[in-house]
Amino acid sequence: MDIILHHYDESSFSEKVRLMLGWKRLAWHSVEIPSYGPKPEYTPLTAGYRRTPALQLGADVYCDTRLIAEELERRVPEPSLFPAREDVRARALSEVLTSWAEQQLFRPLAVAVTGEHAARFPAAFHADRAALHGKPRPDVAQVMAAARHYRPQFEAQLRWLEDLLADGQAFVLGARPCVADFAIYAAPWFLETVGGRSELLDALPLTRAWMARVAAIGHGHRRAMRAADAWSAAAACAPLPCMASGACMATGIALGEMVRVAAFDQQAQAQGRLVALDDERISLRNHVDGMGEIVTHFPRLGYRLRAVHA
Repeated sequence: MDIILHHYDESSFSEKVRLMLGWKRLAWHSVEIPSYGPKPEYTPLTAGYRRTPALQLGADVYCDTRLIAEELERRVPEPSLFPAREDVRARALSEVLTSWAEQQLFRPLAVAVTGEHAARFPAAFHADRAALHGKPRPDVAQVMAAARHYRPQFEAQLRWLEDLLADGQAFVLGARPCVADFAIYAAPWFLETVGGRSELLDALPLTRAWMARVAAIGHGHRRAMRAADAWSAAAACAPLPCMASGACMATGIALGEMVRVAAFDQQAQAQGRLVALDDERISLRNHVDGMGEIVTHFPRLGYRLRAVHA
């Protein structure tokens, strides 16, 4: 089945997925989406979900890079994105480092870098990001002022990365990369993608060398695809069967109900009919004109689930 990634080039979370595809040496189709709303050819696939990226496999669409990693691993187990299953400690460290990278490290870095280079982004971009987090529309001066406060927050954490690599291992948890490397790498990658070469990173030689090793993994074999062709690919398939779960009992929501799903830290919501729920994921079904039945999947961790009538 064709692998279709809906993304844009400057997206840090997309870079994480592109590297995962490269590590698994996969061929994939690239559908470029806008960096800010509206996204009329994207959100029908994602049940209204706004964040980037999403991975499309036929008529199933996987949102959030944590779930994308799990689904890629399920379908293409080798080479693995995770430490060996029997190494429970390394698996837990991989999860902890990934969460740190994407929450505590990347968020202040993103605010600082986009603020420092605010003039590079249209006003609609800044308004879009503010609305996504439930904040009032900012002006460029406000965005630039915020950057000054956030830079020290991420600079200290990048120095932790240098210490993390001080044991001489090639990657953060050993001789081979794992999903934690790709998650962490996305932060300094974004710093230099938007802001140009960083003097801070130049002063961190172990981090520089590690970044070169991660970048050398590449992105696999990328082929451009039009959004219309991605829609046609979805229309030609049926979603995979979803397994029901007793997890619904704890939520008070029954399978088949209309529900909304949203990340805890954002305002934008996805909506659809609940067709599966377990400890790992939430799955919504929608009928989309031009595609037919689409099932959009979200991780349970980091997302809230509510009935539409609630």
